[in-house]
Amino acid sequence: MSIIQAALIASIYYLGNATWLLGVGYYTAYRPLVAGFLVGLILGDPVTGTLVGASINLMYLGFISAGGALPGDPCLAGVVGTSLAISGGLTTEAAVATAVPLGLLGGIIWVGKMTINTTFVRLSEKIAAKGDANKIWISVYGLPQLLLFAMSWVPAFIMVYYGGQYIQGILNFIGANVLGILGTIGGMMPALGIALTLQSVYKGESKIFFYLGFLLIQFFGLNMISMGFLSLAVTIIYMQLRKEDEVYEDESHESEIDDEQSRYALLDKATVKKSWFNWMMFSHSCYNYERMQGQGVLQAMVPIVNKLYPNDREKRAETLLNEMKFFNTEPNVGACIIGLAVSLEEKKAQGAEEITNDTITSIKSSLMGPLAGIGDTITQGVITPILISMGVSIALDGGGNIAGPIVYIISISTAIIGISYISFKLGYEKGSDAILEILESGKINKVILGASIMGCMVLGALVGNYVKISTSILIPMGTGAEPLSLQTGFFDRILPGLLPLLLTLLNLKMLEKGWSSVKVLLAIIAIGAIGGILGILA
Repeated sequence: MSIIQAALIASIYYLGNATWLLGVGYYTAYRPLVAGFLVGLILGDPVTGTLVGASINLMYLGFISAGGALPGDPCLAGVVGTSLAISGGLTTEAAVATAVPLGLLGGIIWVGKMTINTTFVRLSEKIAAKGDANKIWISVYGLPQLLLFAMSWVPAFIMVYYGGQYIQGILNFIGANVLGILGTIGGMMPALGIALTLQSVYKGESKIFFYLGFLLIQFFGLNMISMGFLSLAVTIIYMQLRKEDEVYEDESHESEIDDEQSRYALLDKATVKKSWFNWMMFSHSCYNYERMQGQGVLQAMVPIVNKLYPNDREKRAETLLNEMKFFNTEPNVGACIIGLAVSLEEKKAQGAEEITNDTITSIKSSLMGPLAGIGDTITQGVITPILISMGVSIALDGGGNIAGPIVYIISISTAIIGISYISFKLGYEKGSDAILEILESGKINKVILGASIMGCMVLGALVGNYVKISTSILIPMGTGAEPLSLQTGFFDRILPGLLPLLLTLLNLKMLEKGWSSVKVLLAIIAIGAIGGILGILA
């Protein structure tokens, strides 16, 4: 591997952690499916890169980072794991097992970044107190991104440039038996990723569809692309039948929303769009434990204060200091809160005495919790796992089909940018009444149910296709008789794929009992290692 290739691969890890890719870097380059594809492109083997990245992504299928917590780092696992697989000759299963400690190491990098970013809050306060809105970028994304580059690009470069040179020697040293055990562990790990996703969708009436998806794969041999279309059709039919059985209340009354909020007064459309653009780009550019997304809100308000108070430094300072208080929500669905804050700041500048700084802070604080729960469920718990499941399925069904990551990149980017813009516009033009009306109408719950049904079917199919666990136990049947294979003679006769299904449900049960994902992961490693050493697991 050349220095240039290593530098480009390390840049993928940086870009996956950076937030200035219209907010979609976290949903694209951060995911092993996409990172593996890009690493493969750089190393001249996009097919293998896609295959390895998709296999690693199965383990992180249910990855959710909420409230600043990071259960491992799929991006570092995908970037370095794929790089080592291609340059060092690792098998796909061994690459998946190798990616585990890399993901945990990435979690340490994340905590360090969040901690050090807190120091930039003080600089933001000094700049804001002077009303220097045009210098806010220095503390919001200038210095924080330099820090991120140092904490992400540098370690990734060292691992990918030097790791491949030694991996083959390590493989020769540890021998085939250990590699076999690593393969066993790697085959079991997708069960954790699927179980993490099931936590969000395996509820109520959607549960039965998980088993339906599993059985369709086992007995009809459908591929995942066919399953995707079938699950969509089943969901539409079920929701339509369900709709016909419901009795709806008369909702013909019109919502009383202040028409003034739908008009641009002091602010023009370009300024409002720039505010949304800043939020989309920099909501997490200086994510830290003290203010969380407060720095991102601050940057979103820069074009607003410049437009509202072009010649009033004190007003700019007052607004900036108030808007940079603690704030944390899901950034895409929650963009409506920023849009609403912009509208309130505009009305305050027009002279609305009832709107104070405390009023704006209270409204933001009251909405960020509910919208965080709804937003994380929709974007991270439903949309992303479903789309990435489709992408992974296309990639694995085709033995490294590059259409998988490409389809995923296009679909997730369209969804995330669309949700963010529409949400921001709703908050600015319609205000809190419209937001509360949507929350209380139950429409979101219907969308979540439909997505959960489709998600459960796809996840059930993934269990049948990609969770690998079998026993190699042979039971003696007497003199001259062939020994009975416990796997083919017992488990497969009861239900093909029974062990992968039970492993996945066991993972889900452990998570529901309060086990952390790291503890469940360690349990899988222990079971796989002990089972492999004793010859219980194949």
